Amino acid sequence: MNYNARLRNLHEERLRRLRLLDSSNSKDRFYHYLSHIDSAYKLQWFHRVIAEKLQLVHERKIKKLMIFMPPQHGKTSASTRTFPGWVLGKKPDTKIAVVSYSATIARRFNRDIKRRMSTQAYRQLFPEILLGDTKNGYTNNNDIVEIVGKDAAKEGFIYTVGVGGSLTSVTVDLGIIDDPIKDRKDALSPTIRENIWGWYCDVFETRLHNDSAQILIQTRWHEDDLGGRLLERDGLYCESNPTGWVVVSFPALRTPDINDFDPRPVGAALWPEKHSQAKIEKVKKDNPVTFNALYQQDPKPSPDSLVFPNWIEIDEWPEHLETQYGIGGDFGFTNDPTTFIRIAREGYKLYLDELVYETGLTNQKILQRYYEKGIPAEIQSIWDKAEPKSIAELKIGTLIETSEGIYSLPGINAKGSDKGPGSVEAGISKLNEFEVYYTARSLNIKREKNHYQYVMHNGVSTNIPIGEHNHTMDAIRGYVFTKWGRPQRVMSGPNND
Repeated sequence: MNYNARLRNLHEERLRRLRLLDSSNSKDRFYHYLSHIDSAYKLQWFHRVIAEKLQLVHERKIKKLMIFMPPQHGKTSASTRTFPGWVLGKKPDTKIAVVSYSATIARRFNRDIKRRMSTQAYRQLFPEILLGDTKNGYTNNNDIVEIVGKDAAKEGFIYTVGVGGSLTSVTVDLGIIDDPIKDRKDALSPTIRENIWGWYCDVFETRLHNDSAQILIQTRWHEDDLGGRLLERDGLYCESNPTGWVVVSFPALRTPDINDFDPRPVGAALWPEKHSQAKIEKVKKDNPVTFNALYQQDPKPSPDSLVFPNWIEIDEWPEHLETQYGIGGDFGFTNDPTTFIRIAREGYKLYLDELVYETGLTNQKILQRYYEKGIPAEIQSIWDKAEPKSIAELKIGTLIETSEGIYSLPGINAKGSDKGPGSVEAGISKLNEFEVYYTARSLNIKREKNHYQYVMHNGVSTNIPIGEHNHTMDAIRGYVFTKWGRPQRVMSGPNND
């Protein structure tokens, strides 16, 4: 054999081994599978982040995952259209439900999934996976496709349904909800939002079991959309809240919020090759409300009307401030929540962490929550001075009667906030002296700061705050104003120039 022939054989052997390696990687790692199943798929760095999270869902290291992204950035192609086929290749008995806002869209997902599973690339990886058809006696239509399994008792399927549709008698191992709301018009309808929530609780959630996993993929239209409600009910996943949601959110333009998966500089576009910086900036200028919701995944009013437009979200409370904090509190009533916020200062940086936001709390229950959260009695807490009787009761302490007997809860270091003419405006100005950071689990701080607005007149801010959406805001403002006095300097911002 001459030299050229030997070289050609070595090259062909190398290609064969590379194909085997690629097949092995694609079979085991969902990220590699994406490009294997569709060589034209233009994988970006954020698709890898999504793929790695979906891999953890399959491994059940994540059981609740939310993916928030702007439109036309590949979230559906990577997840809803591609992930189910890979899962069934790995575990053919998986029972998958795929949901969208309408049965028509859900059926389109059904067809897209089947097309990918019928390609030569898929057959190369998973030759034993067969889709049902009339010849083998398994169902294969626009609503359900069954997987032909060796064990008749362990056959998986893909069941597609629109929001509001039936899932009666369907067990769901993996539930994927992709865009449960059609558009802004539907998102602004309280009736439609309530119907979606009712369907989720009464139909979808009842089909899950202990080892089921859920994926919610959507563009945020409204703070009270399905994602917003689930986060309010379940919270974010963390060590102390293992039933919460893992959230991966990619704004079209990078925000200052701190996370460990988005490497862009602040203000950079997510996919400039497809959606240019100039295009996204134009949307921001022309329609800031649409920009905030549809593109930034942060539904809120125009930043020109917001009292605190520049606060920054961080993942966790800084460890070095674990014992260096105070508590800002606001008393609630029957329908208003009592809230207390952990607050720490480091130079001109202010850190906030929501600990309690709950209605129906008596002063006795406030003390119980205080100690349940592990707050030492000596920590300074500042409360609304309009409630002197409640503050006195917090300082004195209380007796708690349980089935095991009566025990005492000591009083806490509570005092009233400084209030008077102009104290609200002065408190706002004082807060604007700081760079303010709030933890990701502080969902009500985020919601309230996104709706804490100035009265607008002919499109111009009056610098008079609207007296709503302010329970956490009152607690924070009262603490900061009382603790550190009247304003001295003001941070730059849209309302402070």
